[in-house]
Amino acid sequence: MTSPEHDNRNRDFLRGLYLASFGGDVEAFPKAMANDFEAHVPPLLPWGGVHRGPDEFVNVVLPQLAVAIDFGSMRLDSISAAGDHVAALLNARTALGTDIWIAEHWLIRDDKLQRLRVFYDDTRSLESLPAPTAS
Repeated sequence: MTSPEHDNRNRDFLRGLYLASFGGDVEAFPKAMANDFEAHVPPLLPWGGVHRGPDEFVNVVLPQLAVAIDFGSMRLDSISAAGDHVAALLNARTALGTDIWIAEHWLIRDDKLQRLRVFYDDTRSLESLPAPTAS
């Protein structure tokens, strides 16, 4: 059983990370990730699969996501928590200019991000984007 205080703390913790990230703090999420963090991304996407650790998230997932999603258009629509589980609903524009809804389910323990599962409402505009070239 969870308490309202625990729920609120986790909800506010994650909301703070989104706000910091939207404000330009590119380190907000990686700094909050546990060493054994896992990101589960739909496998049909070019950056899909299970990614382990903050470094893999930053070096594999984010560059490809940045090609597909206009981060400047991303908005947090709602956020809710039940214990260590926090769900966020976001909306953004893809690189092709289409609107997309994104649901993120986070597992937070001891003020650290443990796991992320991402869900996209329509991936067709993301699937055909080219992978970024190595710099």
